[in-house]
Amino acid sequence: MENLPQICVDTSDAFITTERFGTREEVIRWIKEVGIDNKVTVIISRSDTETGKRGRSNKLIFGCDKGGKHKSIDSGTQSASKKCGCPFKIRSTPAKDGSGWKIDVKCGLHNHGLPDRLEGHSFIGRLTTDEKQHVTDLTKRHVPPRHILLSLQDRDPENVTRITQVYKHKSVIQKEIRGPRSEIQHLFKLIKDAGYVYWSRKKDDSEVVREIFWAHPDSTENFCWVLEKLKELFVKKDLCPQVILTDRDLALMKAIVIVFPRLINLLCRFHINKNVGAKCKQHVVNDLQKTIDTLWIEVVWASDEVEYGQRVESAHWKLKQMLGNNIGDMVKCWEAMNNNLRLQLENIRASFQKSFYEVEHAHISLFYGYLCGSVSRAALRRIAEELLRVDYVGTNRKICGCTLRTSYGLPCACELGRYTLGGIAIPIDVVHVHWRKLTMEVELEVGADDGSEVDMTCAMDEL
Repeated sequence: MENLPQICVDTSDAFITTERFGTREEVIRWIKEVGIDNKVTVIISRSDTETGKRGRSNKLIFGCDKGGKHKSIDSGTQSASKKCGCPFKIRSTPAKDGSGWKIDVKCGLHNHGLPDRLEGHSFIGRLTTDEKQHVTDLTKRHVPPRHILLSLQDRDPENVTRITQVYKHKSVIQKEIRGPRSEIQHLFKLIKDAGYVYWSRKKDDSEVVREIFWAHPDSTENFCWVLEKLKELFVKKDLCPQVILTDRDLALMKAIVIVFPRLINLLCRFHINKNVGAKCKQHVVNDLQKTIDTLWIEVVWASDEVEYGQRVESAHWKLKQMLGNNIGDMVKCWEAMNNNLRLQLENIRASFQKSFYEVEHAHISLFYGYLCGSVSRAALRRIAEELLRVDYVGTNRKICGCTLRTSYGLPCACELGRYTLGGIAIPIDVVHVHWRKLTMEVELEVGADDGSEVDMTCAMDEL
């Protein structure tokens, strides 16, 4: 396999300084801020504190998060690693004259490219103390995570926190609220604090709770009083409601019969669906339960036979979630659509950075050398799957069919077979530009070759 060109990025000038820092915390803050400004994720690779013992001294060793060796792990999942042996190293120790901590750049070189943006980076996207408090406050107000993320981005346009960090912190908040109590213990506490009536039954003579029942201590009499007050709001009898919807609260249903004897009492569709699901578990074999449930939902929600079976697209559903309802002016609709696009673009940028910054274990090979960091990981996975066909396709185009080339603009099995026989890495220009665009910031020039037409006939004949 031919030797690949080595990447070398020098960031020494950005970190060289004669400034002295009062504490190690100031050193850490300064180096990390400079790193972020230069798209370098700096981590503390080693540190020590003077204790009076021999060999112990105050020092901080900083490195790039892509430093260290890549460890191959056999796993069924699509795992990846950032490690590529980056030599970047900075040492910080207290100056001998007592003026403070000094910074010594041992090696400012990187053996990898630097990203244009930092979306999707778990380290850079960590929540600050202030951001954690903001997430906590919004969580207490039952704000959905996607809106919490938008709020963080509105506060700081440079924020690159991902929604996974929001979910993780919400989990931490819930654990802090629950404390050492188990889930069922915390449930009992909430029921007691809210004043509910409840009963529970344990399994045999053990402490394992087998069944639990709780209900709000409302009675038919209470519901009757409320409904009578509601009835007083209607001046004329012909203005009384004709239909009422309930969740099958028996006390409420009895009160409705008493106060509104001629009113039609309907059950909520959501609770009907739950009841159908419960009956399915009792009377339908396991293999058919999901099918029956799906068919039932389609029947319930279909407005006519044409609509039956149709499914709402995921993006449309997300937009509807953002819109909330159909009441509002055009500005509110635009804001909802804009927020939806912002979240989608953030996810796209994050996927771009993962493709640029991480290499999956299956692609740690010189064969993919030109592609790693320059081509989407999704494309690399398709190529890796196609490579498995080389054993029986060889270089025969007729057997290959070239589906991957014609459908996805990626090298097919017969092409990969020729590269394998020739002992060369996959050239990057055989990959359609769609898979090579790992940034949202740069657009193709008008009239420039967009890579939409990739003819590898001549190249294949030369191999």
